[in-house]
Amino acid sequence: MKYLKKFETYNLVDKTINVKKGTYKVGNEKETDKNTIYDKSWESYLPHKFSVDYHNKKYTYTKGNIMINEDMVQISYESDEESPDTPGIPETLEFDIYFVKDVSNDKIRLTVDITFGDLMACEFSVEPPNLIKVIEYTSYHSKFDRSDTVFALSNNSLNKFINFLNKFDDMKLSINDFDFLDKYDDYQPN
Repeated sequence: MKYLKKFETYNLVDKTINVKKGTYKVGNEKETDKNTIYDKSWESYLPHKFSVDYHNKKYTYTKGNIMINEDMVQISYESDEESPDTPGIPETLEFDIYFVKDVSNDKIRLTVDITFGDLMACEFSVEPPNLIKVIEYTSYHSKFDRSDTVFALSNNSLNKFINFLNKFDDMKLSINDFDFLDKYDDYQPN
């Protein structure tokens, strides 16, 4: 997926951005391919369902609303549970993805917030090709949640999420980069 942003503050006029399928001119010229976050076609890359492991229980969520703001995409998933009002079962899973362009190297940085119900479950940033900085997470050894509450994406859902992130320019992420989002006690924070 190409992320071509036209904000004057980023001074992209007459700059060239390399994307997976070629080079596109940004500015007053017309792009030959408009596969950006502002087109609806990229939504097909999103998983239709996500499964979450939380407190050793599995919860499934179906894609709901998608909102595109100036520098952020909000993707919400709604519970598949028959009675979502049951205490302890979050009704929503939401991914907020913020985009920042570094003009010095023409690369983007994604900051991802994952909210599970009312719980800020995870926040991290990703820079190409696979630099990940964990800001906050709630799982084993978390400095924010000392109870070792485990919030994790199921293996299948985590793979789908990584495949989605790899659609962005120059991303080459693997499941090994996301050990803070799996259900195993193998992540040691810095």
